Amino acid sequence: MGNRRKDIGGIYTILGPDTSFKGILDTQESMRIEGNFDGTINSQGDIYIGEGSVVSANVYGKRVIVSGELKGTVEAINGLEITGTGRVYGDVTGDRLIVDEGAIYKGNVNMDIITSKKKYEEEKLGRSGR
Repeated sequence: MGNRRKDIGGIYTILGPDTSFKGILDTQESMRIEGNFDGTINSQGDIYIGEGSVVSANVYGKRVIVSGELKGTVEAINGLEITGTGRVYGDVTGDRLIVDEGAIYKGNVNMDIITSKKKYEEEKLGRSGR
C-alpha cells in the first residue's frame, strides 16, 4: 500500500471502543476517541469524543466535539461543542461554546481566540523542537 492513507470521513486516527490509551497523542489530522484516554491530545484537526468514552486529558485542537465524558482543559480554536450526551469538567479556551440540551458543563470559559492560538502554536513548536 505504500504511503497511501485511507480517509474515513476526514478522520485518520481512531481509538476504538474497547481500547485504553495513556500518554501524549500528536496528530496533524482529525481524530475520534471511542474508548478511554488519559494524557494529552494535540491535534491540528478536529477531535471527536464519542458517546460512552472517558477522556482525562488536556486537549488542544481546531474544534472539539464531546458526546462522552471529558475531564481536563480544552483549547479549541474553532470552539467546543458538547452534545446532549456529553459531559465536560474543566476550563475551555476558544472562540465558541455550544452546549446542547441535556449536556453537562462545569468549568470556566475564556473566549479569547488569540490566546488559544498562541498557546497551541507554542505547544506544537515546543514539542517539535525536541
